[in-house]
Amino acid sequence: MPLRYVDPNKTHGPVYRASVRFGRSRPGQFVGRRIQPRVDRVWSRLTRGRGMSFVRSAPLVTTGAKSGLRRRVQLAYFHDGRTAIVMASNYGGERQPQWYHNLKANPDCELAGEPFRATQVVDPDEYQRLFGLAVQVYAGWGDYRDRANRQFPIFRLEPR
Repeated sequence: MPLRYVDPNKTHGPVYRASVRFGRSRPGQFVGRRIQPRVDRVWSRLTRGRGMSFVRSAPLVTTGAKSGLRRRVQLAYFHDGRTAIVMASNYGGERQPQWYHNLKANPDCELAGEPFRATQVVDPDEYQRLFGLAVQVYAGWGDYRDRANRQFPIFRLEPR
C-alpha cells in the first residue's frame, strides 16, 4: 500500500471535525488507546492504508533497539513537503513510546512499506512550526501536550 500524502493545511469537513471532537472526548480517548490499536492493523490492510482512525495512519516498521527484531506499529503521520512527520506523543503519557527508542537506535525504517531514514527535529523554531502543523492535522496533540510532563519528540522521515 503506497503512503498517501497528508496535507496539514487541508480544510476539513464536518465529518472530520465531528470525528476529532469525539477523539478528544473521554470515550474517544478510551477507544483510541484501548481498542483502535488492536483493530487498526487489520483494518488498514483491508482498506489499503486508510486505517480505522479519522487521522491518516500507516504502519511504521522499526528495528528493535535491544532485540534487533522488526517491530510494527500503526502510527498517525502528516507531510511537510516530501518528508513524512511523526510525533512520539504516546497519547500524552509520561513515557516515550517504544518505537521512539527504536528510531533513536536504528533510524532506518519503513512507513507504509516505503523506506525512510528518521532524524529527530531539534531546532526549537522548526519544532514549533511542525507542532503547529500537527495540531492542524489533529487538535488532540495539543491536548496531549497540555497534560503531559514532557516535550514530544518529532521525527522527520526522509525517503531513502
